[in-house]
Amino acid sequence: MAPTENGDERGGHGKPPGSSNNNILFDQSKNEQISLTSGFKKLQMHLKNWKLSNHREEITAERLTPFRVFMIANPREKFTPQEYDSMKRYIDNGGSILLTLNEGGESRQMTNVNTFLKNYGIEVNDDSVIRAAYYKYFYPKEALILDGVLNRAIAENAHLIAATTPAPKNQKKSQNNVVVDKSLRAQVACSLEFVYPFGASLTVQPPSVPVLSTGTTCLPTQRAICAFYTSPSKSGGRLCVCGSTMIFHDTYLEKEQNRRLLDVVIEFLTNSSFRLNEIDAEVPDVSDEILSPDLIAMSEMLKCSLHDVEELPKDVRKLLDTQLYNLDLTLIPKMIRAYEELQMKHEPLTLIKPQFEVPMPSLKPAVFPPIFRDCEPPSLELFDLEDYFASETSRLNQLTNKCSEQDLDLFIKEFGNIAGISSRMPVDQRGGKQILEFIVTQLFEFKRMYQPGMDDDYLGGHNPLDSGRYTFGTGGGIGASNFDRLIVDS
Repeated sequence: MAPTENGDERGGHGKPPGSSNNNILFDQSKNEQISLTSGFKKLQMHLKNWKLSNHREEITAERLTPFRVFMIANPREKFTPQEYDSMKRYIDNGGSILLTLNEGGESRQMTNVNTFLKNYGIEVNDDSVIRAAYYKYFYPKEALILDGVLNRAIAENAHLIAATTPAPKNQKKSQNNVVVDKSLRAQVACSLEFVYPFGASLTVQPPSVPVLSTGTTCLPTQRAICAFYTSPSKSGGRLCVCGSTMIFHDTYLEKEQNRRLLDVVIEFLTNSSFRLNEIDAEVPDVSDEILSPDLIAMSEMLKCSLHDVEELPKDVRKLLDTQLYNLDLTLIPKMIRAYEELQMKHEPLTLIKPQFEVPMPSLKPAVFPPIFRDCEPPSLELFDLEDYFASETSRLNQLTNKCSEQDLDLFIKEFGNIAGISSRMPVDQRGGKQILEFIVTQLFEFKRMYQPGMDDDYLGGHNPLDSGRYTFGTGGGIGASNFDRLIVDS
């Protein structure tokens, strides 16, 4: 069947529900938890050959007639009796309904679906299915069921095991029981693995048939979780009730074989040739409901005892049972005769004094002198000796590497300190311009006074700067300063 676009109740008008139309209607009138756009996107892609529509108005038989399947996913509001009558007539006329709930049943969802389902022998219980043993999934309510298939028709339509042969002659029905092949039933139970998340159990009675159960590893054990109903009318409408809506959610549809289980459910609802196995349907492998007492609630409901209390005797010794434990001298004669039989002397026991080969060491009191905290050493200022004792050339190279073109003024001042120029200048005149002026003045004076062949004594004994702008200390010749040595080296 060619895929069609989704819409809201469009197309399919005039076709009876039992006809082979491809319309599925999703109810949204009862504040359903999941919709086509929120939670059923993967289901919508999987059913691409079906035309999926949304329903947001009151449920009537006229609105349901054009659609092949009517799906109600976890309703959270109550249905009216008129809506239940419309849904019942829809099934009798050949339509199919898929109804799913979640844990807690109708009491938690604030709905009344059991009023409608009791006409078909189905009731959603107010419980939660959990897995008793951890396997694959961490949360216990994400119950992984490995042996939950109750009817072999589910396995056959899921294409997991081959179709079974006709029942042997010894498998005859009687009024009381039906003979069932247990090995085949075990094979059928393990034929489909699926995840049953956040679901409740069902109570199923005829005319409905349970097809899936909780298996042997989940609690409650061997209880129905999915049931099928086929209308006895000529049109043959069908009903499928599942205790978990999340089993077809986008989160779990791809887990295990949930997608294949969805195909089986859709096949049952839309294919009139789908038939359940009569033997498995008549004797399903489900257990009776076992109610567990609420011990916490019972512990808070204390009741006094109504038994009569006997009066205590005046002699308290009558309350003691002296036969359990007693002390007497009846065994002493037997003990004395035992000495003669064992050929031992009958004498009182003596204490053997111990002999120590190594003398005990002298004891000292376990007292230790107090430990006082010493004063911390004085904190010393960090001083870099390497920079202090480095040569002038090394210090100038380090200064050149640190400074850039923007640090020209700082470079000139540091150069004056390293070369010993700043110490020869007044404190308030040690700027960059004053240092450059001092250097230029020294160069001019040196060029003017120095001539080739001039006597060194004359050059060292005369200081041309003494009468200039700057005033220096006595004995400061040009040849004696660091700066003068740098000029001569250049």
